[in-house]
Amino acid sequence: MISGNKWRKLKLNLQQARFKGQQSLLTMGGAHSNHILATAEAARIFGFKSIGIIRGMAAKLENPTLSAAAKAGMRIEIVPKSDFDFYQTWEGKDALKASFGNCYFIPQGGANYYGVQGCQEIIGELPFMPDRIFLATATGTTLQGLTLAAKGETRLTAISVLKGDDLIRPKMEADFLSLLGDRETVEDLMSTVEILSDFHHGGYAKTSIKLISFMQRFHNETGIKLDPVYTAKAAYAMFELAKKAALSKSEKWVFMHTGGLQGIAAMEDQLGYEIYPDC
Repeated sequence: MISGNKWRKLKLNLQQARFKGQQSLLTMGGAHSNHILATAEAARIFGFKSIGIIRGMAAKLENPTLSAAAKAGMRIEIVPKSDFDFYQTWEGKDALKASFGNCYFIPQGGANYYGVQGCQEIIGELPFMPDRIFLATATGTTLQGLTLAAKGETRLTAISVLKGDDLIRPKMEADFLSLLGDRETVEDLMSTVEILSDFHHGGYAKTSIKLISFMQRFHNETGIKLDPVYTAKAAYAMFELAKKAALSKSEKWVFMHTGGLQGIAAMEDQLGYEIYPDC
């Protein structure tokens, strides 16, 4: 369950927690968060305790993600959205420490410096540098890591899985400016990045009949499963753009499968049927 980019974001955070002598990990996420489950499993495997702060009082402990995280040993705390938002501020982090002790804090989605660093390793593992990489994005952490590691040598097309979210690009620019201290370099890096916001299929943890049909066709043709929250939206966008592409030369495109297949079960619960019934 520590799949895809979730492991990349956790790897160096786990090393930091160990280096600091921390015994517990504390993180945050939604009721169906891949990151929550990945953190719970990583804590179990590497000998940490774990606490998950879950957004929204409508979250159910018995849903597939939270029940699996609890089974892995995570203490689940469901809080109102207002509290969840507060806990992401500096004052909120102090409040968490007061409530839960001196835990190692991992932000929602692993979105910190160590998460970005871990995602930089992905570029070095590619067998070639493609003309274009497609991936899903929510916090922008994986996208930041790829952008820094690619150094302008490939175009990065990120599909936002959030409805109406136009904050990823300005957050990336602000983070890069803080890190690099040079606006021209930031502009050069960001010139290779495009973020598409029209393929969310209803928003985070939402889907559509069109997307489910695409997932099923994709699986029938390739044998590869996609999840309805992240990877299916990115793959769908790539295929739609390929239909319309007017390329002056042949290009090599790479689709990055960022994991998250555990989200299938939660979506099937909502839909009331199996997405991949013959598997």
